[in-house]
Amino acid sequence: MQVIQATPEHANEAHQLIYLSGPISFEHIFNHNHGPHIQTFLNKAFTSKKTMFSHQHHYVIESHGTAIATIGLFTRKQHDSTFLDNAIWIWRHYGIRSIIKGLTFEFKLVKAPRKECLYLCHIAVNEAQRGKGIASKLVSFAEQEAQSKGIDTLSLDVAQKNITAINTYLKLGFKQIRTNHSHNAILDNHIYMEKRLS
Repeated sequence: MQVIQATPEHANEAHQLIYLSGPISFEHIFNHNHGPHIQTFLNKAFTSKKTMFSHQHHYVIESHGTAIATIGLFTRKQHDSTFLDNAIWIWRHYGIRSIIKGLTFEFKLVKAPRKECLYLCHIAVNEAQRGKGIASKLVSFAEQEAQSKGIDTLSLDVAQKNITAINTYLKLGFKQIRTNHSHNAILDNHIYMEKRLS
């Protein structure tokens, strides 16, 4: 199994995996009472070219032609380049309420990537495929991508309650840098982690 660049054709599986990477956060920011169901939104955004949910920022692992794992990779420049398009998409689908929630989430809980890091996000593996070293393969791919860009640090955020994911990242060489405390009762605290490559 190889990690490959995602395409719009992966949307049906990939948007579900992206959702699984943070369902509570997604449901909080993109409340279906104010717009489409979040998975409908993610499916459409994945086929787009400009938002942070676009296939252009994601990679997948396929099995028999079906995406079974996904990872998003962002430099600070790539992250910042999606800001306006993210805002436009959110405004059109959910209105100002979700824009405020999204900005608060980023400023207080899951902050923008540091300039010297390659940021990993939307890491998810199909439940039936877990325990096969796929997460390790995704992180190894991210390391290669970082090194090809002259970047020597990987970074990510993970919900504090997601002990399984935290332990996996620790085994893969990540270190806990800080805890970002939640600004409301719905969202969990998040652990910010980094892995130095040299």
